[in-house]
Amino acid sequence: MPGEALPPIEGCANVVGTATAIATAEVVSLNKEAEREGLSVADQIALQDASLRRSMADRIVRAFIQANAVILVALGALVALDEFNIWFRLVSPGDRIITPQVFMTLLGATAVQVGTIAVIIARYLFPGRSRDG
Repeated sequence: MPGEALPPIEGCANVVGTATAIATAEVVSLNKEAEREGLSVADQIALQDASLRRSMADRIVRAFIQANAVILVALGALVALDEFNIWFRLVSPGDRIITPQVFMTLLGATAVQVGTIAVIIARYLFPGRSRDG
């Protein structure tokens, strides 16, 4: 409590009497803290916004890479299954699961995905002016 006498401090030869506790309230404002750091509030918000956009772009890229890795693993398993079936003469080479058309389709789909992800990230990271006016 303010004004309450505290017990004497032991081990200090130069201290005479007792210490009193004084509570003071300091007003903290966002503008003062920003000025202390050397950045305006708008600058800090812009930095946080950029950081958030960067982390979201990283998440999108990681999800894209993981999804394509799963597709590649599945494709590898199907190629192995094809080779196994052909090796043991369970199917003829013309009856493969993975044909050249499948590879071309996957290649085309991957190119579209890369382009789409690039556009999404670019628009998210670098928002332009609104088209309304």
